[in-house]
Amino acid sequence: MTATTTPVHAAAMQQSSPERGEEVLLDQVGAFVAELRELSADGWASPTDCPAWDVRQIAAHVTGALDEGAHLRVMIRHSLGAKRHGGPMVDALNAGQVADRAQRSGPEIVDEMERLVPKAARKRRTAPGLMRGRAAPGGVLRPGSTLGYLFDVIYQRDVWMHRVDTARATGRALRPATSDAEVVGQVIRDLALDWDGPTAVLELSGPGAGRWLLGSGEPASTARTDSVEYLRLLADRPADPTITVDGDPAVGEALRRARVAF
Repeated sequence: MTATTTPVHAAAMQQSSPERGEEVLLDQVGAFVAELRELSADGWASPTDCPAWDVRQIAAHVTGALDEGAHLRVMIRHSLGAKRHGGPMVDALNAGQVADRAQRSGPEIVDEMERLVPKAARKRRTAPGLMRGRAAPGGVLRPGSTLGYLFDVIYQRDVWMHRVDTARATGRALRPATSDAEVVGQVIRDLALDWDGPTAVLELSGPGAGRWLLGSGEPASTARTDSVEYLRLLADRPADPTITVDGDPAVGEALRRARVAF
């Protein structure tokens, strides 16, 4: 007889703490650095699921976000440039991050990424409470999101998803990282906070595998799918994960239409 793990009530989970956010960012970037150092020269130019970016440009974006975290002057410069640029703030910030590294090779970007992450992670963890409680830029994150949520949750899952983008682009399997479960769990927490389907258990296999309760009350259905492919769907990447539902088919429909900010 196989023991069944009791599902975690996803909406009741706590947001990652600043200390845990620092640990996860260091771990995810460390895994990304290791993966990028294994690339061939051709791998850097591989197109990705982010239509405007190849692998080198994804690495430039991740490094640029760390640069903003480590150096206030860089964040101010990119923010002012984004305001002049117009359009969505996040897109303009991303463009500035990539443009700063337009003349750098992939290996040079990786060296910078590795150098910046300790300072960026520390400064985000130690940001004053007044700053952490400020509203995060609108338009992408859930309403009511704070800078603390951005520092402790979003930057970490952004790196995780770009690790997936890079692995897919270069034909490699995603290398497991010790913090994958924290990243995946925080994504499912956000899914649960906006869940509009029937109460159900979600079982994910793969990196960050686990069982979560979506909704309240007694679940009448269980849905099973792969963590990487399902999170790609939640992030609005081109994805069609196989979702097996025992019970109400409306659960599968709700899972497919859901989206979570990355």
